[in-house]
Amino acid sequence: MTRTEIIPPFEINPMPQRKSLGEQLVATGLLTEVQLELASREEHRHGGSFIRIVAQLGFISPDILAEFLGRQAGTKSVNLNLVLVDQSVLALVPQEVCRMCGAMPLSRQNDTLTVALADPFDVTAVDTLQQVSGCTIEVVTAPECDILNCLELYYTSGDTLGESIEKVLDEKERQTAVPLDEILGRMTNKDEDAPVIRVVRQIITRAINNRASDIHFEPEERLMRVRTRMDGVLYQDVFIPKAMQSAVTTRMKILADLDLAETRVPQDGRATIIVGGRQVNLRVSSLPTSHGENIVTRILDPSGQMLNFKVLGMLPDLEAEFRKVINLPYGVVLVTGPTGSGKSTTLYAALQEVATMEVSTFTLEDPIEYRMPLVRQTQVKEDIGLTFSAGLRALLRQDPDIILVGETRDTETAQLMVRAALTGHLVFSTLHTNDAPGAIPRLLDMGVDAFLLPASLLAVLGQRLVRKICPDCRAEIPDAEAVFAKLKVAPPAGIPKLQLWRGTGCANCKNSGYKGRIGIHELMVLDDRFHDPIIRRAGAPEYLRLAREKGMRTMFEDGVIKATQGLTTIEELLLVTR
Repeated sequence: MTRTEIIPPFEINPMPQRKSLGEQLVATGLLTEVQLELASREEHRHGGSFIRIVAQLGFISPDILAEFLGRQAGTKSVNLNLVLVDQSVLALVPQEVCRMCGAMPLSRQNDTLTVALADPFDVTAVDTLQQVSGCTIEVVTAPECDILNCLELYYTSGDTLGESIEKVLDEKERQTAVPLDEILGRMTNKDEDAPVIRVVRQIITRAINNRASDIHFEPEERLMRVRTRMDGVLYQDVFIPKAMQSAVTTRMKILADLDLAETRVPQDGRATIIVGGRQVNLRVSSLPTSHGENIVTRILDPSGQMLNFKVLGMLPDLEAEFRKVINLPYGVVLVTGPTGSGKSTTLYAALQEVATMEVSTFTLEDPIEYRMPLVRQTQVKEDIGLTFSAGLRALLRQDPDIILVGETRDTETAQLMVRAALTGHLVFSTLHTNDAPGAIPRLLDMGVDAFLLPASLLAVLGQRLVRKICPDCRAEIPDAEAVFAKLKVAPPAGIPKLQLWRGTGCANCKNSGYKGRIGIHELMVLDDRFHDPIIRRAGAPEYLRLAREKGMRTMFEDGVIKATQGLTTIEELLLVTR
């Protein structure tokens, strides 16, 4: 009899399932479960790329997201603002295909085309690019907003700025005298006056792509001068012929919804434009001068800066102390400095740290510069009575835990802010003083009761912005000790080898030796020792002495440390602080 063996069934071990992109982001701590759920819901509701949705919701900065995707896909992450694009490869891939694929061709070596992709996992895009270009595609990863910026910058479908100006002048030569009403009506029609619109759009787009903070349209006797402010310094951009001055001014006023017929009084307005697929806000101011209306446009680009203390330039010990202060349950935290010193940016970074699901956070701003999740942001509108003080009174009825008041301008706002802190709220605000110790006399002069201030004011952070040495042309100075001696500056203690650097100048920094800006700070944290001097209304030197006893570095000393770290120069530091 044949024996029959019973063979047990073969056990198949299931293959481990690959985590979705969202789950990987949660596992690395870049997303929370709540954010993943919201992003997934938006993806199912509206469709589109999960990566784009996460970036649009502001959960992850574009740079960090691109770096993460590059690591996951095994590709290199690049900064397109620093990459030199070979314009000869643009003909290989039409602009429409690039926009459809979220791609930017960069360079070609033999039959291999290097392309920056927003989504390196998009195999359909890679196949399309390969078929259209006839090349093998090497993928690098970059943020989608940077790719769209490059497409606008390099794929010039229209005229150059100079050609647009020439077209406007040719049209004006052919025009006969027409009434003002007809001119103004024509300016609002995009099709009939395309050259002027193109000139203004190109000026604004170029300024945004160069990371400028302001654009100045300055009328002179024989021309209009356009200058852009980059890293705190104004640079000449383009000269506009006098014959075009009125048209350019009118176009800017239309963008900002200003009164076109009124040229005798100053006006202020706002505009929102789309550049590189992202929304950019403009704050426009006009001022009558002897040669026409001077127009200054402040550029508020929410995606232009990643909000964290490291990027702002805080040294580790100061960052730890400041973070400790902003995590207290109640009190007032002030950031001081002149206009344009980055006070609002610092407060946004603080809000990003403390605005969580467990607390209710509100802001009063003029204007709203950055949109933030979990924060209810209110635009101050003084023309209808919504001032900082009126808005603050209303916010206190909204059950807030944390309040940001964009600027302490008047007595009522200062008093309300202090009383809000005493009733259990954490209040952030800015104040225009030269240094941190000067904030206390300023608040007392504004009418804040001296007996309320010691119990409510937690800390004052004074700051300035200094230009950073360009990393592409940075060179060490041979004799650092001689530089300190010549400028009569005391070197910081505790540094074994004294080193200084400078920028030699290159194309990336416009031969200035500087690129970007970084903060220098001083943090004055109040304690019981401040009580009696505040009650007797002592001057700022008394508060400086108390803060120094506790180890506070001045802004200048903070800057000297950054100079020895190769971040800025002693000359730049002296220019800003003395």
